[in-house]
Amino acid sequence: MASQKIKRALFQILIICLGFGCASSSNEIAYCPKVGVISDLDRVSEIKVAGNQSKSNILLSSKIQRLRTKCTASADGITISIVFDLLSKLSKYDIPIDADLRYLIATIDRNDQILAKEVYKTTVSFMDGIQTARNTQEVEVFIPSAGKIDFRNHKVLVGFELTEVQLQYNRGIR
Repeated sequence: MASQKIKRALFQILIICLGFGCASSSNEIAYCPKVGVISDLDRVSEIKVAGNQSKSNILLSSKIQRLRTKCTASADGITISIVFDLLSKLSKYDIPIDADLRYLIATIDRNDQILAKEVYKTTVSFMDGIQTARNTQEVEVFIPSAGKIDFRNHKVLVGFELTEVQLQYNRGIR
């Protein structure tokens, strides 16, 4: 008797799950590009002296974390909603400081050609005595399309805009 009730409940849950699966539009996901963080551009470090890249000369570091995306298809194109966190750490935290950071979002086609690149600026505020800060960034990318184009071989990439010294530092810590 109890096993029949369990089977009936499991069957009802299965039917409900199948109903939700059929109600969702699979073609929206099927045509969406891959979204990711560029490996060498996933962090930025503000270095006091460009020639000396020791950890003691790092004033500020920030890292892209928790990338989340949502893709929506429409008759005129695809909209990708991108949300991620910037976890920033300050090495000397005895005074309040605002740090300006620049990150980029690039849309890349199947031949690795840049279709669009947008640079964004955000300010990270450190209160007096606080060493870490987390900000959430939200950006929407729209890729126009005159029809049902398969964007699965395209990429939308997120990363910090770095100087050559910062890029070399990032490559050295991997």
